Amino acid sequence: MNSVVLNEVEKLLKIKIPVQLRQFLLHHNGGMPENNAWLDPESEFEEVAIHELIPIKYYKKSNNKNYLIPSIAEDLWGRKLLPETLLPFAIDAGGNYFCIDINNGKIYYYTLDTWSDNLSLTDNQDMNTRFLCNSFNEFISKLVCEDDLDDLYGL
Repeated sequence: MNSVVLNEVEKLLKIKIPVQLRQFLLHHNGGMPENNAWLDPESEFEEVAIHELIPIKYYKKSNNKNYLIPSIAEDLWGRKLLPETLLPFAIDAGGNYFCIDINNGKIYYYTLDTWSDNLSLTDNQDMNTRFLCNSFNEFISKLVCEDDLDDLYGL
């Protein structure tokens, strides 16, 4: 990955990718992290696990542009399923997203499986947004291996 590609994505989406995510993307283009589970430090929520980090440009073996950060963001923003301040960078096995707020760099988990026709757009977006931590680097540093969760819980 190089900064030219990231600059093109920023221009396309009309955003600035937060610095910590930008640095990560310069070294990684998608993939499946070994440490993939986020544990809520307050124990309010169940853990959530990254199924895959979303690539920013094509994989050599696949030219499916619909599965890239820019295409996913444009689609979700265009359909008003995701606030335009949240940029998805990872997905869980259920089709929910890990996002970074492009204004402040905070990390959120955004669910799409609890949408209600009885709520306003804003209320739905608020209900589906769960704050995880204050920065991308903090998020990455606090991920644990999902396979080790039994040991962490003493099971």
